Parts: sequence; structure tokens; C-alpha cells
Amino acid sequence: MVVDRSGVDGSAHEADPCGLDWIRERSVETREREEELRFANEAWRSLAKDLVQRVPFYESHYGDAGAFLQDVESLEDLPQLPFVDKADTRRSQEEAPPYGLHLGVDKKEVKKVFQTSGSSGAPSLIALTAADQKTWTTIGARSYFGAGVHPHSSVLATFGAGPYVAGHTHQTLAEIGAGVVPVAPGDTERVVSAIRQGLVDTLLATPSFALHLAQVLEDQVLGGARNSLRLVVVGGEPGGGIPAIRERLESGLGAHVREASGIGDVSPSLYGECFAQTGMHFGGQGLVWVEVIDPVSGSPIEIRSGARGELVYTTLVREAMPMVRFRSGDIAEVVDTSCVCGRTSFKIRIHGRSDDMFIVRGVNVYPSAVQAVIARFHPAVTGRSRVVLPPGASVSVEPPVLVEVEVGWDRPDQDLLHERIESAIKAKLNFRASVTFRSPAEFGEAGYKTSPTNRIANNEGDA
Repeated sequence: MVVDRSGVDGSAHEADPCGLDWIRERSVETREREEELRFANEAWRSLAKDLVQRVPFYESHYGDAGAFLQDVESLEDLPQLPFVDKADTRRSQEEAPPYGLHLGVDKKEVKKVFQTSGSSGAPSLIALTAADQKTWTTIGARSYFGAGVHPHSSVLATFGAGPYVAGHTHQTLAEIGAGVVPVAPGDTERVVSAIRQGLVDTLLATPSFALHLAQVLEDQVLGGARNSLRLVVVGGEPGGGIPAIRERLESGLGAHVREASGIGDVSPSLYGECFAQTGMHFGGQGLVWVEVIDPVSGSPIEIRSGARGELVYTTLVREAMPMVRFRSGDIAEVVDTSCVCGRTSFKIRIHGRSDDMFIVRGVNVYPSAVQAVIARFHPAVTGRSRVVLPPGASVSVEPPVLVEVEVGWDRPDQDLLHERIESAIKAKLNFRASVTFRSPAEFGEAGYKTSPTNRIANNEGDA
């Protein structure tokens, strides 16, 4: 691994062995906010001039709310318009199948269709024109390039290329020019074989699968410097930004670990983490506009260091299914608005999803917070865990809350470990948990497959 210790702030960062600039589109990714607002407003005005006429959904959506699109001359005035959420788009497709009233183009212009997992109902469709696909690829290339995936990289891509938007990552990798070794989701044997043969230096995976892989490699004495991996980029679920989990992955896989993130309704790869490893940079400059809001009141929150709230997106150049003030459900913290890498976009860490949150006697809890506590007990645990809610449970749950924790082997001091983990959860998160240990086989492949997973399980078999 080549390390350059002459970073702008004097810290170490990974140097590109081919001497490439670590910013893919420097003129775009280093724009100051005032300049970025000017470019984004130009795109917004072009979109807004015929949005209501082109997209029937917005005509009724704005009319019902008493909102007027012509009053929004600048993106800073977007809070005058109502939100759009997943329930709205799902209802739109139910009323006008298959694509819904928010399609925005003639059906013959649709060139690719993805589906959601359908975990909260029937799968929704995400339609793209040829131009929309290029937009996704542009954003994704900025994000993954920033995370260290470059033309000389050899990438083991474990994101499935089936009906889900994660499959678009393969187009992004082709745009970057990286070498790719595609592997089916959850195919641990092929992943280990590729690493053992030295075929790849970069891994794309969910944090759950990466944790599983770290355990497998250690069991096979392939961990750390004994494998070919240089970089691991995790995404698809929270976890990669949790310090204890990141430390576990970097020690077990012997590689830098960075995050990437997105949302299918907007773009599957909106953020990528640079060598500073202090948060994911927004990569949609000029193409997507971001707001942060209070998840309860909906009030706007200024994007500044330390701000925390729900991410809301407006697509600026989308042809099919343009989204205006789409509530993502992702709860994030703005880590910073500048970086030693030179990018000027804000950086975030995602803490969880609003629909994953549960309440224990007045305490709001995200599953990722539970995972962060448990991960500190490695190597006694593998790092994988999940909260199990009783059948029919609402958001409010009575303690003790069942937490399943994966362990790699039988331990003679399991009773003591139970007590230590339960005490740590109580001390950190202020609720009482009941911890159950599970072997990798009992924990199940759903915990580390790269298809979409739900971090809250229930006793009826959802995972």
C-alpha cells in the first residue's frame, strides 16, 4: 500500500500509484457554495418552467397544498413547496400503472426500469431515460472515484445487478474505467477465491457482508496484509462510518475502508468518502439539490458542521420521474463543509432511517446505534447484530428489547459476555436489552447478502 504523508493537513493519505488527481471533476467538485447555487438555480429554472405541465402528479400535488411553483425562483425558496415521499410515489403508480403520474416523459423514452425491494409493500418502479442513466453515472463516478476507485483499480463488485438500483454501480465502474470482477451477492466462496488469487485490490460490499468476510478471512488465515485488498468501499446500509465497525473491517481485511451512499429514487451513489475518512462528500453538484430538515416538524436546517436531520432531495435534470423535495427518510449529520482533499461539498455520516427508529420508554433508538455498542466487543463477537421486534410491534417497544449477536465460536464465558453487552447498551443507550448469541449459520445469509436488507427484524421471519 502506497502512503503519501504530505497531506494538506500533515496527515497520511493514500496516494494514487498512477499519479491521478483524486478529484474526478475538479472544476465542479471544488466550486464555492455561491457559485454552486448559481449553477443549480439555472438547472432548477429549466426544470421548473414546464414541470407542472409535463408531470401530472405535481399539478394535483401543488394544487392540493395551495402551493405555487412560480413563486420558487431560487432553490433557497424550495421550503414553500410541499414534500414528496415514498407513499406519494407508490400511490401515483397505483393510480396510473405502471409508472405513475410522476413519469414526466413518453413511455417510449424509458430505457431502463429498476424495482425497489418491496420490503414495505409492492415493489415500486424507477424509470430512467438514456439521459437519466448518464446523470446517475456522472454522480456515481464522482463518488466512487473520490473513494479511491480509479482506472487502475481491480474491483470485486458484490452488489447485485438484478432488478435493484445497486446494479447501476457496474455502469459507474465502466465509466471510471476500472477492471471489474463481478460476483453474485452472498457468494462468499467466490469472493474468497478472488482475493486468494490476488485478482482484485478493491472490494465493494455492504458493511454486513464485509464483516462476514473479515471473519471468514481470519478463520482461513487470509486476514490483514496476507490478502490482495487495498481498498474496501461499503454502502447499502449504515455501519461503515461507525468507528468500532470500521476498525474491525480494516484490521480484518487489511485495507482502507470508506463509505458510499445514495437512494434509488434520486441516485444510487450520491456520496463518496475521500482519503481523509471523515465523512462522505456529496457528489451531485449541479444535478441534485439537498436540504436538511427536522424530521418531526419538517422545518429547514442550515447545512453546516454539526447539523443533524433528514435528507431531502430535488433532482435538477431528471427527465423521467423528477423528484422535488423528496423525503429520503435518511437521518444524517453534516460532519463538515470543507475538507483537506480540496472538495467544497458538505460531508455527512448517515445514522439510520426514520422508519427503522424505535422508541423504548421515550428514548429514540436506531439499530446502527445498537450495532456500534456491540461492535466494540470484538473479537468476542463478529460485529454483526440485529434488533428483533415482537410480531405486530409499533414504533414504541417495551423493554427488554431482544438483540441477536453473531459469535463465531462457543465461548466458556458467554454468561459474562451477555452481562457485559447488556450493561453497555444500558449505559450508552439507556434501555434494557436481552442479548441472544447466534452462530453464523443461525444468523443467516440475510445478514450479509448484498440485496437490500432491513436492520430491524421481527419474529415472523423478516430480516
